Parts: sequence; structure tokens; C-alpha cells
Amino acid sequence: MALSIDAKLRVALVSKEQITQSSTYKAQGGMAVAVGPDDSIEEHILDTLRVGQGLCRTESVTVLAGEGPKALEFLQSLGADFCHTEDGLDLTREAAHSRKRVVHYYDYTGKYIAELLAGEVNRKSNVERIDNAFLVDILTTQDGCCGCIIECEGRLIHLRSAAVVAATGGYSGLFSRSTNEVSSCGDGIAAAYRAGAAVADMEFVQFHPTAATLSSGKVFLLTEALRGEGAVLRNSEGERFMFGYHPDGELAPRDEVSRAILLEAAKQGGGAVYLDATHLGKEHLTGRFRQVYGELAKNNLFMEHDAIPILPAAHYTIGGIQTDLWGRTNVPSLYACGEAAATGVHGANRLASNSLLEGIVFGRRTAEYINGSFLAIASTPEVPKATAEIGRLQVKMDGLRTKLASVAGVVRQGEELQAMLRWINFAEKDYGVCPLNRQDYHICNVHQLAGLLLEAALLRTESRGAHYRQDFPQKNDDIFCKHTLQQWGKETVME
Repeated sequence: MALSIDAKLRVALVSKEQITQSSTYKAQGGMAVAVGPDDSIEEHILDTLRVGQGLCRTESVTVLAGEGPKALEFLQSLGADFCHTEDGLDLTREAAHSRKRVVHYYDYTGKYIAELLAGEVNRKSNVERIDNAFLVDILTTQDGCCGCIIECEGRLIHLRSAAVVAATGGYSGLFSRSTNEVSSCGDGIAAAYRAGAAVADMEFVQFHPTAATLSSGKVFLLTEALRGEGAVLRNSEGERFMFGYHPDGELAPRDEVSRAILLEAAKQGGGAVYLDATHLGKEHLTGRFRQVYGELAKNNLFMEHDAIPILPAAHYTIGGIQTDLWGRTNVPSLYACGEAAATGVHGANRLASNSLLEGIVFGRRTAEYINGSFLAIASTPEVPKATAEIGRLQVKMDGLRTKLASVAGVVRQGEELQAMLRWINFAEKDYGVCPLNRQDYHICNVHQLAGLLLEAALLRTESRGAHYRQDFPQKNDDIFCKHTLQQWGKETVME
């Protein structure tokens, strides 16, 4: 986004962690773009809508797919040279895509794109980077957003600005088993919520079916492109089982595959489920999937002859700050893009490799809107009305991430959701002093976002996409073909 801001405007690019800790950097598979000879933008739209289970905003999906080729051209103009064959781009297929349309750079596309963009940003004279900073809150006046408060090197700093863009990522780090870093806990979403921004669809958390646990205890993603290129799932008896759960087998939508893995594991008494890519051969595996192969090899797992034990892990959060097609929120001068935003493109379940595309497309659109706006800083910023209250909470963090993974994971049940929400809300009765460091603010954000997720999951008494209620296993279009909306001081509603 910063790269597309007018050079006449000054930009402060505030980062919580190093680029290597970001979800973009960790993205393996690629970016979905309809540029293949047998593909079309219309096909990309239809695939996205189908996977979204009735909750995609059609106009958002149309923008995403329609501007995909331009997003690819933008990256190529910066020097991106994605994997290709003699015939052109080497497009691969991932789950729920009807065509090969995933542009990739081996199996570390996110790293490749992130480093490319970071290098370009470092050459922009109008962009000042502030690293190792923590977003505490967003500043507002009665006219809208006018800046933010950050903590940097132990000091609270007020940054005044005519526009604030939250591109702070999702909240998968709330879960104990996640492909994301613990730091990916939705700080920007929490701050925007406290500033009055509407958040939407917080119950929809996508779990990636194939994540391995390394000897260090680290959860490591095994890219979906492996299954797209022929890897299969087997149970402890070595039997391929996915076609018993879904007609598309291993290429079913991620929520379907994740539930099937858990059901198969339970059916065999808890034994391991495996991803088997042995038949793809060492030459192909070490060439195409060099990052995955190398990481597994460090752990004495060799894909050409070892089936890899896997389980689902929290991977991507669909919910976030509600925006329009230009990144605008309901708070004037506050914008959001990337995983922090709920643009409506993913509906109830994200189509694989649409996330990198969303970040590029809607980041550029947000910049375009800001460039064309008259920017003036509002006067007399106020500390957000919620800051003092949320800061005083004494939150019980012991086991919260583990409990959330169990209660609000791939399969959910109403009584358990309600019990955990009561457990979290009990902390609101105990007050202490206002927090003074980022760890205290982090704890408050985790508490707040976990509560929003649980409230939304309780309200949606149906199963749809990434949200599966064991006590309400059917989809109910008559009542729930709507979005969950939450705002500070208001009840959670469906609209």
C-alpha cells in the first residue's frame, strides 16, 4: 500500500515485528490470478463465490478477480520473476480451484513478494519506517480518525495523521496450534474496534489441513500446492480416505479436508494422519518444494520416502475490520486492508491463494482513494473512550490459547463456547492499574478478540464454511445468510 501512496504525501510505516514474522512472509503456495489460456476472470469469480458459501460480497469478489492481472503486472513491474516454463508462467492448482491459476515462486511466494516490496519501500524517500513498535490505540475526534498511539522502546508516542491504514494482519496467533506467530493476534483489529470501527465475521477462522509439528514443537505449514500437484492423505493403515468424505478428495475446500482429517483420526483411535508425497519423487520435491523439503529434512523427514504426520492448524482469519471497496471503514479517515480487513471477498471460507492477491489489490485501491482525497488533520485528538477501561482488565491468560484452540477450533459446540465466554468475561470484574508495557496491551487485545470471536460463533447457530457447529451441523440460508457485525458498546448482530 505504501508504495502506491503519492510521493508528495509523508508516510509512517509502523511495524510490530521483523518482516520474517509476518504472515505474508510465511505464505508458501502463491497468488491466484486468472491469466491461464483456459481460465477467465468469470471462472475465478465463480470458484471464489462457491467456496464462500453464500457470504461473499459479489462486488468485492468481482474487484478481486477483475484486478488480479493488474496486480500481477504491478509486481512484475517491480522485478518479480515468478516460476515459468517455456510456455509462460508455471501455473499450479490448489484446492477448490477449477483451473490452474496459482502464480508462484517455488514454495515461498510470500517471502519472495514481501522482500521485493520491502526493498522498494526502503527506496521511497517519503516513507519513514518505525520498526519494533506496538499499536496501542487509534486516535479519534468527533470528525473521525486523526492518528494513533504506539509504544516504541518503552515510550508511548502519539502519531498525528490525516489518515490511518490498519494493515496489521489477522488473529490466528490467538490459537495454540497455528501456522502464524503468537504476535499475529489482531492488535489492529482490537484498536479499530475500540475506536468505533465495525468488525465483521469474526467467527470465521480458516484452519489449514496439513500442518506438521517439528521436533522443536514448531507448527510448520505444508503448502496446499503439494496436494494440488498430487500428494494424498492417508490414515494410519496407509489407506487414502478423502474420497470417502468429499467427491473432490484432497482438493476439497480446506474446511472439509480439516474436518475429514479429525474424523479419520478419531475413527482410528487417535492415530496419526499422513500427507504422502513419496510418489512425486525427490527431484520434483526438492525443485518445486525446496523450502518445505529443506525444513522437513532438518527434522529427519524426507518426503521422497516418508509420509509426513499432519494435523490442522489455525491459518487465516476471515473476520476483521469491515471495509468498502476502497478500504474505508465506518470511521472517517480510518482504513484497513489485507488480513486485518473484512472486505467480503472470502465469505465463509477463503479460496486458496486469494489472500496475497487481496493484499495487493485492495492495498493499491486504498492508496488510490487516499491519493485522491483532500487530507487535513483533525484537531484535538482524544484518547479512545475504551482505552482506560480495556487497560485496567486483569486478564487470565493461563491456557487461553490452548482453550480457544479446543473450544473454537475446527469443530465447535455451543455449551463449550458459552462456558469459555463466561470464563473470559469473569476477568472484567477484577480491576487493577492501567498497563504500562506492550505485554499488558497484548494481553488485553487477546482477551478482547477472543471474546468477539466467541460471541460471533455463538450467534451463528448453523454450520457454514470455516464455522462448524456440532450442535447445529446444517447450513441455514433463511436466517444466517448474513454477516456478523460487532461495534464497541453495541450488541452483536447479523446484517
